[in-house]
Amino acid sequence: MEVYSRKVPVAILAIVAAAIAQLGSIVAHPPVIDLGFIEPRSTITRSFQLVNGGSTPVTIASATPTCTCTTVEAAGKIVPARGFLELPLTMKVAASTGVKVAAVTFTFVGGPPPVTVEMKGEIAYPVRATAIDFTNGAAVPYINAFGDPTLPQGAAAPPLTGELTVTAIDGHPFRIESVMGRAPVFVGADPASTSPQTTYKVRYSFEGLACEQVPPFLVIATDHPKAPVIDLRVRHKCTKIAPQLPFAEYRANLGVIAPGVRTAFDFEFKKSSGWKVTAVQSRDPRVAVELLDQRSDADHAMISLAATAAATARGIVLVPVSMTATDPSGGTRSSDFWIYFNAVAGAAAPPPTQNAGS
Repeated sequence: MEVYSRKVPVAILAIVAAAIAQLGSIVAHPPVIDLGFIEPRSTITRSFQLVNGGSTPVTIASATPTCTCTTVEAAGKIVPARGFLELPLTMKVAASTGVKVAAVTFTFVGGPPPVTVEMKGEIAYPVRATAIDFTNGAAVPYINAFGDPTLPQGAAAPPLTGELTVTAIDGHPFRIESVMGRAPVFVGADPASTSPQTTYKVRYSFEGLACEQVPPFLVIATDHPKAPVIDLRVRHKCTKIAPQLPFAEYRANLGVIAPGVRTAFDFEFKKSSGWKVTAVQSRDPRVAVELLDQRSDADHAMISLAATAAATARGIVLVPVSMTATDPSGGTRSSDFWIYFNAVAGAAAPPPTQNAGS
């Protein structure tokens, strides 16, 4: 049922009263929908209310999202006088880990000011890693080794070493097997002799690395059954990503794969009408990447690829892949994206399609 004019819940009555106090304006309840942690490549639907404090019904003229990942059917619907209209708002998230924010702005017939409803959450695997951002002291799902751009150059020297907190947000105990292919350096007691834990602290360091050696993502391998491989974006002056192609994602997490086994995965283009991928090429001899298929609609394209690790590949592999495509004007452009995985001899064959992330 979409229109409510009787038996208004007590929580909404206060919102109606606030709207009346604003001389008939429309307000959203809640204005920000907190999604908490979101599973990669999932679709989330949450309901909210548009509340009308005026004495006449108001018709929604348009609902404009900030990205195509968010949808709501609202144009032409009516918010009743001194009542509310409940609407479902749906967000389809990519496999990319990190903070996700999207918003929808509603306009109305007859002059009430526009109203914006925001959805925010964090896309995360069941195991989540965070670092402390030295610019504000917040625990964030990335590593800030870049600095504070609001300060004069050199005023805030970015730390190249630090600590990560790695936590099972689903409460499932696990072990950390490696950090960037090396044995983890734990903070405090070495947990090797204890039972699996739900939280660890480990160190990282980029000191002494040449610019081209700083990884764009720090990759962690665990024995958690639903998060065998996770990553954090490394924000550094040498790891900027400025793609020339309409990537929806900048990296693909292939999980655990066996060397020599062909592993299929999908990679998405956004707002890609008229684009066509013509070639892909791994830039690392440890991995071969091939183009399998591509399918598209008016807004998106899904590119099917396959990666095969060399027989000698072992442990964490982080590889840049060059993709070439023609744009709607017929021009040719190329950009790199990244794939990563844990190469384990004899690993079970993965599902046909793996998650990608940005």
